[in-house]
Amino acid sequence: MPESPRKPRIPHVYAIIFSLVVITALLSLVVPGGSYERDDDNRVLPGTFTYDRDAAEPAERPRGWALLFDVLEAPLKGIVGVADIIAFILVVGGTFKVMERSGAFDALVRFTVLKLSHRESWVFAAAMLLFSIGGAVFGMSEEVIPFVLLLVPLVRALGYEPVVAVAVPVVGSGVGFAGAMINPFTVQVAQGISGLEPMSGWQFRTVAWVLLTVIGIVFVLWRSRTARMEPEAGHAFDVEKDGVHLTWTHTAVLLTFVAGIFVVMWGINAYHWYVIEIGAVFLGVGIAAGFIARLSGSDIARSFVAGARDLLSAALVVGLARGIVVVASDTRILDTVLHGMSTALRPLPGALSLNLMFIFQSCLNFFLPSGSGQAALTMPIMAPLADLVGLTRQMAVLAFQFGDGFSNMIIPTGVMLMGSLEAAKVPYERWFRFGWVLQIWLFAFGMLALTIAYTLGYS
Repeated sequence: MPESPRKPRIPHVYAIIFSLVVITALLSLVVPGGSYERDDDNRVLPGTFTYDRDAAEPAERPRGWALLFDVLEAPLKGIVGVADIIAFILVVGGTFKVMERSGAFDALVRFTVLKLSHRESWVFAAAMLLFSIGGAVFGMSEEVIPFVLLLVPLVRALGYEPVVAVAVPVVGSGVGFAGAMINPFTVQVAQGISGLEPMSGWQFRTVAWVLLTVIGIVFVLWRSRTARMEPEAGHAFDVEKDGVHLTWTHTAVLLTFVAGIFVVMWGINAYHWYVIEIGAVFLGVGIAAGFIARLSGSDIARSFVAGARDLLSAALVVGLARGIVVVASDTRILDTVLHGMSTALRPLPGALSLNLMFIFQSCLNFFLPSGSGQAALTMPIMAPLADLVGLTRQMAVLAFQFGDGFSNMIIPTGVMLMGSLEAAKVPYERWFRFGWVLQIWLFAFGMLALTIAYTLGYS
């Protein structure tokens, strides 16, 4: 029997990032150095670009062994440069693991689904709304994979293929993630790198989130009609048998989390809190949730460490991606790239430039399916580029957010999607046939929303 050809393997994200560091360093050998003047807020001042050869004292750029050493130092400098964001990601990951250990999130989703088990459209819509809130508020992504396992028996009992059990949490959390108001792993990281106030621009994002959630729910309800099958007996959940109740303890944990969100919003508006202060609130919420759930101090600590460990890879991606910017800055080609891109985009209408940013982020997400890592890689370029072509940095963050979020629901390099498909034993080809139309809907929405944002002067 002939061996089946091996499927091409996507390189590890760390390998991709380090390759980009090396490529950036090699580009410095042929790309001339240059620089812009910047204001007190580190914003690029248009019209001030000069090449090093035009300066009175051209800057010395590293060559040979010095350039090699710069490449090796870049990831470490990158990690140090965004240490506060890395710490924030780890703390948030630990907090959510403690809350997951309390059973509150699990109970809320299952309670809602099971209570509506005789009205499947309401089941799917209610569950997707909860997942969308999770994606928008705390960046729910890979966390949906266990819920796929919970939904497979239910959708089978209701007479649907397992692909629907993937669609409900993946599309639900996906549209929430893409239209997030306060997602700590995308919006907050991108705004921090761009020098924007945390939570700023939430009003426009809230409207986008509502519309995207409606689009996602309508799509899944429509497409689920094509995934009908004969109901399978013995797969329905039994609330009493499973012991799934939304208890007072679960309610108290969820209210603690909601209270923490309000404290964060208050602190940002009143005292201009940033990631350290926000992370401290999340840490407090995690500790309080653990004690409310009657976990011991050791159980809370173990859960926290497990959650931080789960997000360690994502946190390191942020630092490593920053290393690319470090090399580009040290070799003085970053501003040259900005100058070239702005020169190409400046003659174009502002709305078109913004949508080209969106398309670029969507393509990049295939190779770097990490929201925080992509923010660290691209926002140091996109934010000042927005300054140069007459866009606001808030628009650049929105273009990044849509570009990163929409394609997460279709690309075969994303952990959330592929893990969910594996959990439900659904082939990727079946998912692609089910979900490719949604990408057209979302892409059209993204371009329209960005055009409206430009027209309104979104900032």
